[in-house]
Amino acid sequence: MEERRNRPEFENSVKKWRYNFSKSFFTFWKNIKMFGPENERIVDEIKFFREVLNFFFAEKNEFSILFDGIDIKVDKVRIRGQRQDDKYFEDIYDLFLSLCMSGVVFKKGVTDDEIVTLMRTIGKFPIGREPKIVYFERVKAELPPLQYIDIFPYDPEESGNLPIYTAKQSIRRNFISMVTSFGDYEKMVSAAESIPLRMIERSVQDLMMIALNAKKAETIDFMVYLSSLHTVMGSFAGTSAASRAFLAILVALRMRLDLQAVKRVGISAYFQYFSEDKMAGYSALSRMDEFNYDRIEAALNCGFRAEDFREIAISDPDASSGTPSGDILKAVSYFDAVTKADPKGDPKRPSLTRHQALRMLMKNSGTAFRREVVESMIAILGIYPVGSILKIGSTNELCVAITKIKTLFKPADVLVLDKNLSVTERRNVGADELLDVFNAARAVLPETTQLQILFHFLDEREMEN
Repeated sequence: MEERRNRPEFENSVKKWRYNFSKSFFTFWKNIKMFGPENERIVDEIKFFREVLNFFFAEKNEFSILFDGIDIKVDKVRIRGQRQDDKYFEDIYDLFLSLCMSGVVFKKGVTDDEIVTLMRTIGKFPIGREPKIVYFERVKAELPPLQYIDIFPYDPEESGNLPIYTAKQSIRRNFISMVTSFGDYEKMVSAAESIPLRMIERSVQDLMMIALNAKKAETIDFMVYLSSLHTVMGSFAGTSAASRAFLAILVALRMRLDLQAVKRVGISAYFQYFSEDKMAGYSALSRMDEFNYDRIEAALNCGFRAEDFREIAISDPDASSGTPSGDILKAVSYFDAVTKADPKGDPKRPSLTRHQALRMLMKNSGTAFRREVVESMIAILGIYPVGSILKIGSTNELCVAITKIKTLFKPADVLVLDKNLSVTERRNVGADELLDVFNAARAVLPETTQLQILFHFLDEREMEN
């Protein structure tokens, strides 16, 4: 069956030509990188690339492909690779990220020689995931003056350039992206479509690198806080999926699993409950690419999931996958399920505070839950995990933990709440003064309070972006 986008009536679709440009940009660059600028395919590549540019030059004098650290934008419009054959978006992402390049602008009048020169120059450099301005400077030094092509680095100080996102900005943006994408994935399963994993793989990869390179404890604290949220952007299921992925990544890294295994666990945690029919979900993932081990492993992990979180059920020896990755999924999904208010009111989900959930994990460590997984979760979350609603015993005030509380013998930072549950101040108190509030299990703070808490993790510029 002819694809919808290739029908005659879509010949002049701007959306179609934006996709044509992104695909042409990728194949042109890849062709030169692999075979050099003199190979026989160049004539066809430049012909199609020129055809795409001319489509846009008919109405404008310049045309751009931009990268903002999260998305690729063509003609200033966000492009998403959601078709099965649009796997090149990840490669374009890696190209711009590794060269620390925020954009390329083609101007009317650009010549074939200039286009080939650009592709040949950027094709000389290896592709990685560590953006450094020195890499852009090397490209700039290699590139001869081009009259009708401009390239731009990441430089937040210069007007008009796109910013480099801080670690916490990237964490927040990835969390929101994972939450909002979840509904789209659910629809694909219902329609028996294959799942394009590029976007979630990219988010998991970014979060892994942020966590590995985190130099400040507040970076991990922020990840833990986001994982405590109940509903973001109106999606409970999407928020839980992103939360499980965040915690699974942190636990897998703490257990020192190899990075490929960490990525699989993160993807699995995200997709574990994205279909009420777990076999339909498994099939949707496994159809993606039968030769890709990472995806199949993720699909197999998702095939295992707990449905009953009562203590008698989780203690059942059969309620375990028997593998480290599966046991991470079990512990993380348990912790998320019992500490959040399920809109469906599932009776198989006990209502516990985050502190109580950790105590339950410890109680069943070595039996229902793998000991190494529990120890890793305790090391990451502490006694009272970030986001926990607590009481200051000496003043009887409610507060929210915003730093990891490792031990009762050291002070910790909390946000004190008034009777309306609004934040009044940040205070350093002795951890031995803090008490768990049992009737706050699954409690959801007002949105205004959640925003106040967010401001304690992000500065004004980070909030704007």
